Amino acid sequence: MEPPDRLTVLTCIGCGAMSELGGCLAGCAELKLDLVPADEFDRLASERARMRGALQAFGAIADQLAAGDSAAGDVERAYRSVQAEARAALRDHPESGDDDASWTRPVEPTTSWWCPECGGLDAPQPCIGVCIKRPAEWVNHDVYERERKQAVDGLEIERRLRRLVRHVAFVTPRAGQWERGWRVARAEALDCAEMLNRV
Repeated sequence: MEPPDRLTVLTCIGCGAMSELGGCLAGCAELKLDLVPADEFDRLASERARMRGALQAFGAIADQLAAGDSAAGDVERAYRSVQAEARAALRDHPESGDDDASWTRPVEPTTSWWCPECGGLDAPQPCIGVCIKRPAEWVNHDVYERERKQAVDGLEIERRLRRLVRHVAFVTPRAGQWERGWRVARAEALDCAEMLNRV
């Protein structure tokens, strides 16, 4: 049996001890299993879902800038068209309310001992005199860390793309400078496209 990605375990609200009785007649094997609270993982997953929407919208604008040949056709009209899309994308995908991105910081895991034969789990703690056990959801620390790493990488790219989209949305070149404005935005878009390919 593989270690679970997510599980519900009776957890003491006082000391944090966890227990899920096993059924091995000859005694359970004990493998270390680090866990984090499921709400921390869910918060991370929610941020990643928000981020995926922003990356898709901002990436589409960067693709237009990177692929477009401003020498062919009306540069001002092309720029203003992308500018309108950039403004709409910023409206549709506001920044996260978490200014310091606290969800990117790692959560200290809780160590438990898990049996791969029956699924029993134990995480004893010194009792503090309050022993009330309630079901609590936990996520495998390895699963959480993979999600967190992808979120941190994605956040860096989202911030870079957001700067590009904000620039295009709110900087309007002066008369005679449309070609130059397009070239500047295109160079940044090409850099962003390379970053997106690494996600």
